[in-house]
Amino acid sequence: MSIIYCSCCNEKLGEGEISWAEEEPYCEDCFGEIYTHCDHCDEVIRRSNAYFDDLGNAHCSNCWDQENDDECPDNPHVDEADRKLIVELSRSWLLGKHAKRCVLKINQKDYLLSRIKERVGLIDQPIYLFGLQDREEYQLSVSSNLIDQVKEFILLNGLDWKVIEGIGCNRIGISYSLRQNHFPQLLKLINQISRLSVKQLAA
Repeated sequence: MSIIYCSCCNEKLGEGEISWAEEEPYCEDCFGEIYTHCDHCDEVIRRSNAYFDDLGNAHCSNCWDQENDDECPDNPHVDEADRKLIVELSRSWLLGKHAKRCVLKINQKDYLLSRIKERVGLIDQPIYLFGLQDREEYQLSVSSNLIDQVKEFILLNGLDWKVIEGIGCNRIGISYSLRQNHFPQLLKLINQISRLSVKQLAA
């Protein structure tokens, strides 16, 4: 097993001493200074981006907006993917059906991921996309339940993308260079792995 060091203070970390954030390892002290967890959904968030309530509890932007409706804008931006989901949910509700499709979950601050979300539209399986910095070791970080599908796609399409197995479930981290220069291939990949096959739908 390779030695892992804290990304902030460079302290050597043992197996049970690693706190992960944004695909980087941290010691407990550095993690606590830079990051915290959303009190509602438990997502890891930077302290500088967190919203704190009167009790000092941290909230991510999504949970904060949901819990503070009075502070939400009167006319919020709704992208095309969300618009399609709203229409489908409304139609399903009127017909007494349970809508199963959803939209991609993304880091909303990344306009390249927003473009992917809008172009992909509604999907059958929930997937969370996040951006990675460019690095030599890998270009995609993919959770274990999706990694075989992603590797097969790369092989069948003759791509030289480097992939590592990431943490969590239904998560795909994409390097900046791929987001910037391989948009059509990324769309094809996300479309392929986020939609159920006829065989899966029949099961």
